[in-house]
Amino acid sequence: MNFDTYIDRNQYPTMKWSREFLAEHFGNEEAIPMSVADMDLKAPPAVIEQLQKRTAHGVFGYEYIPDSYFIALENWYKNRHGWHINRQHLETCPSILNAISILINQHSNINDGVILQTPVFFEFRMVIKSNNRKIVKNPLKLVEGKYHIDFDDLEAKAGDPNNKILILCNPHNPVGRVWSKTELEQITAICKRHNLFVIADEIHGDFAFPPHQYTPYLTVSADTMPNVATCISPAKTFNIAGMVDAITIIPHEAHRHQFHEFAHRYQINKTNVFSSIAIETAYKHGADWLDSLLVYLQGNINMIREHLQKNSINVSLIDPEGTFLVWLDFRKLGLEAKELEQFLAHDAKIAVSPGYWFGREGAGFARMTIGCPQKTVQRALDNLTNAVNDNR
Repeated sequence: MNFDTYIDRNQYPTMKWSREFLAEHFGNEEAIPMSVADMDLKAPPAVIEQLQKRTAHGVFGYEYIPDSYFIALENWYKNRHGWHINRQHLETCPSILNAISILINQHSNINDGVILQTPVFFEFRMVIKSNNRKIVKNPLKLVEGKYHIDFDDLEAKAGDPNNKILILCNPHNPVGRVWSKTELEQITAICKRHNLFVIADEIHGDFAFPPHQYTPYLTVSADTMPNVATCISPAKTFNIAGMVDAITIIPHEAHRHQFHEFAHRYQINKTNVFSSIAIETAYKHGADWLDSLLVYLQGNINMIREHLQKNSINVSLIDPEGTFLVWLDFRKLGLEAKELEQFLAHDAKIAVSPGYWFGREGAGFARMTIGCPQKTVQRALDNLTNAVNDNR
């Protein structure tokens, strides 16, 4: 697989690369776009081929999701992750955030607390606030360059009867942890003791770098089943986020029925002909492509690590165990959060997501998307190095 090819994404109205987006969010439309969590890489060839065939058919009327779609999904998770998904537990949804919003409404009340393990994907906060729930932080602890869950704090927060839900990001965006089975077992025990409902966002599950291994939360223990909904999607895995649905897995029959009734009432469970063919094809024929991509991403990570070590610019990499995102530590530069944001966008000319977007615990950090050609990563590193040296 060749991931080195530059693709002009401004041929179409893309969020990440548009000058309007860069100007609005970073104040510099010339900055290298590395903020939005999609990849500047073509989808698997088989997906492109099947979409072309589907387009050539020319009729795009109402369809249903075929049995082969579910077989492809089931086989992917069984063969790749040892997860035997029960098809009866599946509910489709337009997006994972859409599913999380529904689940928050169904498993908590207005002003109830929803626990986040910060710094964490910033749109979780938006969904919680828009549903009139309270954000309750269980901040991760950074110890010798690695993030850990504060289980004592989680126990205390879970023990508050006003807190009803934990949103678990597995693997974690942005810090790159792939939670171990032991860590997930500890979460399960705490949530079971306090009857806390867990929403597991596992959209990055296919991105785990050896020796780390993604453990689907629903495989940890039968005890997780009653109070868990897991959200998955091939959107990130195969870089098809702009055209695919999400799948919500809800083992508990009453909870699943409740979700299904909501989706039916608001008609958000309709089928898209391109989404169905993209998902089925990706799960059937995307394994080799993904294996090559994981090697390529590790090459990007190694390049970042070696560059930062070689150039001694007081910027360090929090080594990711998974995802196609890297979490960079700029605290030694001594800049306030807003100063760092300006420095990166204007001096270094790179559009990366400021760490404080992910919660106050992220101040002094930034998230960089590395699902792109290595030349793009190298250009960003060179810009950063020159900017740090010029500002010393």
